[in-house]
Amino acid sequence: MNVAQFCKQEDKKYYKEIITEHFNSMIRANKFDKEFEKIADNFEEVKKYIGIRLYDNDYVAHIGKELTIGKDFAGDIYSMVVFDFPDSVLSIKPEQTIAWNKTIDELFEIGISNIKSKYPLTVTKEAFGEFSIWFVQGEHFFTPNIVFDIENRKELIGSKGSLVGLPHRHSAIIYPIENLEVVKAINGLIPTIYGMNQEGPGSLSNNLFWYKDKTFTQLPYKIDEGKLQFFPPNNFVELLNELK
Repeated sequence: MNVAQFCKQEDKKYYKEIITEHFNSMIRANKFDKEFEKIADNFEEVKKYIGIRLYDNDYVAHIGKELTIGKDFAGDIYSMVVFDFPDSVLSIKPEQTIAWNKTIDELFEIGISNIKSKYPLTVTKEAFGEFSIWFVQGEHFFTPNIVFDIENRKELIGSKGSLVGLPHRHSAIIYPIENLEVVKAINGLIPTIYGMNQEGPGSLSNNLFWYKDKTFTQLPYKIDEGKLQFFPPNNFVELLNELK
């Protein structure tokens, strides 16, 4: 699916190159996996490969949540402990960690730090209709990991929190909330996030989230016959009533 989505965004003349590289990377990954098995129980050797990646719950259910190590993030998103290899990203099974003697929180701390240091993000302020957003981009699979660093990026957080969209692996959209302009932002961002999620590649979530006080809350909506219906939780309604 991801290869098909990627090809869809490129000129047809590049299809052969894209597909060839996809299969070559699978061959390289297979060779690497065989060598990795020799050191898999040595935590000091493998810890540099540990990462955290966000996935949608449907994918996690497909592979079997019980076969993974992770935490429910928010809404339809699951944060998973993975091996970030040169040519592949693989879930880590619980039995693979027995010899390491590490807690899930320790693995998350290491994984988040590894991904942050290895994969830079481009964060730019962009005009979006009548308001501005922060647009996060990356050519790698871990752009949504900005959520683990958002508290350290004060420009991304408004006095009332932020709206956050994580449509796919290469992008995140963030709108700091300060006033009732947030209503325009909601109406503008939801269709955009929905469309980007449909397009991919690496689709993650078509949902809109509210970040406040280190917590992500899903803001439910429905698009019916082209009309947007918004069903915010009570605490977000209270926020809207406070704004001017």
